[in-house]
Amino acid sequence: MFSLSRSFVKVGSLLFAVAMFTACVDKSLYEQKSDPDNDPTLKVPNTFDFSTVQKVKLSVDYSAYNTHGPVFFGVYTENPIITDEDAPVESWNENVSPVFESYTEDNGKFSEVVELPTYAQHLYIATGNFFTGMNLMEADVVNASASFVAMNNNVTATRAFTRATGPGEATNDLSKLNLTNLVDDNGNVTDNKMYNDWKNWLGSWNSATGYPEYLLDKSKAKRELVISDSELEGLYAAVGSAFISGSAMNEEYCNYPDLLLEKDSEVTFTLLGSSTCWNSSLGYYWYTDDNKPTKPSDIHVVMLFPNTQDGQWGNATKWNLRSYNNNVGIHRGDVVQLKYYPNIAEGKKTGESTVFPKGTRIGFVLKTQAWGMQGKDYSLNIGAFSGQKNYNVWCSTTDGLSYGKKLAGDAGKYPNLEGRSRGAKFSYKTENGDTYTLISFEDAMDDLDFDDLIFALKPVGVFAPVPEIGNKVSSTNGVYAFEDLWPKKGDYDLNDVVLNEKHVKEFDNSGKIIKETFYLTTYQNYVELTSGLALTLNTKVTPQSIAMKKIAKESTVTEDASFTKEGKVYYLTDDVKGELGTTYILELTYKNALSSSEKMASIQPFIYRAEGNQNWEVHIPMEAPTSKMNMSYFGTNDDCSDPSKGLYFVRSGNYPFAFYLKGANIGAFEDTILKRENESIPIDQFFPGFLDWSISGGATNQNWYLKSE
Repeated sequence: MFSLSRSFVKVGSLLFAVAMFTACVDKSLYEQKSDPDNDPTLKVPNTFDFSTVQKVKLSVDYSAYNTHGPVFFGVYTENPIITDEDAPVESWNENVSPVFESYTEDNGKFSEVVELPTYAQHLYIATGNFFTGMNLMEADVVNASASFVAMNNNVTATRAFTRATGPGEATNDLSKLNLTNLVDDNGNVTDNKMYNDWKNWLGSWNSATGYPEYLLDKSKAKRELVISDSELEGLYAAVGSAFISGSAMNEEYCNYPDLLLEKDSEVTFTLLGSSTCWNSSLGYYWYTDDNKPTKPSDIHVVMLFPNTQDGQWGNATKWNLRSYNNNVGIHRGDVVQLKYYPNIAEGKKTGESTVFPKGTRIGFVLKTQAWGMQGKDYSLNIGAFSGQKNYNVWCSTTDGLSYGKKLAGDAGKYPNLEGRSRGAKFSYKTENGDTYTLISFEDAMDDLDFDDLIFALKPVGVFAPVPEIGNKVSSTNGVYAFEDLWPKKGDYDLNDVVLNEKHVKEFDNSGKIIKETFYLTTYQNYVELTSGLALTLNTKVTPQSIAMKKIAKESTVTEDASFTKEGKVYYLTDDVKGELGTTYILELTYKNALSSSEKMASIQPFIYRAEGNQNWEVHIPMEAPTSKMNMSYFGTNDDCSDPSKGLYFVRSGNYPFAFYLKGANIGAFEDTILKRENESIPIDQFFPGFLDWSISGGATNQNWYLKSE
């Protein structure tokens, strides 16, 4: 292991050679672990660096899937995915945080040396990418390497879903789909009518699969109405970036109004994909702002796709869905041209046109499992869902027009009795400035990821702007702790200055890092000495800009700051105690995105006190001080540093003057070292594994700081 090789193999012979002379030190500390004041008879530096960081060659491969672009994934030390054994529903465990996140290359592969906590020995790699589905892999770190190769379990099923148009005959019969009335607990249609009868005016479909006969012939259509193959690849990449299965969609997208045409225009619909077990039906409607519908019965819906199942759902093979068999009703890239019927409210097709007038808003409604509830052969056969034909769920893109009730007294995990919008609206802008409008649906009430049906509209530039797909943001945490009595012997409660560190990365839509932000929030127990806080910023790529900011205690307002800067060193405050609870921020923006995580910046926080033109400083063990350090402190009192040998801020015992705990969060210490009544109590009293970890040179109890008494 990394710490073992650095601490024991490298210096093992030295420690053994002096063992006879220092036995009283190690023996007394081992037998009396809670007594940090047990003075050594000889000052022999403990060369363990107390590091909680390991470098791992991480390889991840999703190339078995056609991901159409980079895949966002996370590295975990616990399984982050919760599976419902009785249903094809998976979700993320919000209590499990990643220790690293990144994107693969466009080919679905990732291979870099990354920094992980030393306790991360068994790893879980997870993604919710739209094209892979919720995918989980496991492997151990062996010889500082870990490799993961995803297997596409849906390949066999996908190949079976050909573009069949049968068996079946042409039909436009809507009666079997029950698109308007509620059903009772037994699946029987009631007289309770929720929506007006849908219209089947676009044309016919295959009676067995629902595959439309009115698809637009892309080879003959106007160029501005068709999304080319190259454009589709860009849109697929955007979809892969925007969606994380099992994670809640951005509420801004969900709450945005329906699409507004800013000019008279034709409109086409192109399917980008579905990610669901349901075989649902999709319709569209329109209105103007001066005649906005307020209840489901206000809208008049035209059937768009009788069966929205594209057969590409990642768990199809796992659950052996009977509803899929020869029942794919649409394929990715299929296009339908919408039509405008000005007299639809009177049930008349007169005035039919392919052009929608300026000022029209277009909305969509999905009847969940409408196609799948036609008869027994189409019912689901999945545990608790077996034979279910009573799913009363309509999903509209307009607030107030959805309806969500599963069974009597059961509104699902995320009920929608208030009729909130179940359609997200957002846009994707290409490098040449074209903006595509996209819509996605949430088709049920068991999650809020809004990736169950996704489509794009054309032409570009005719709709009022909607929110652009936001950049992916990822963050990891760590904790720094300092003793402020150095070089004198301390109490080793390690709480004189405590920092919660958060490192945030922002990725562009190609999966490259365009911004890094470092946050340091101060915590400390009750101390008399006044110490300042500073950091050294190390960059491998020069940022275009570095913004200095801070957030005062109990405030949510981010303010610009003017930290004193000397070279790479930023002096954040000269009085931690006086500004306790403040968050100090450095925001690095890059003109050219970082090509790998290995090029990220890093920080080295330390505490200091100014002494004329020099500083008293305390850094984590083995970390060199700044050029302003008063070097005369080294080797005095309890300190065993030897700068000529690269030994800094070390002592002879098993308690350090400071440490950094990678992967920790400040919450782990709120009930231990940060409580007033625990002042001056050594840290191992609250974290029993600490001394075993220290004495072993980091070989054992590597997760000691995650377990407190």
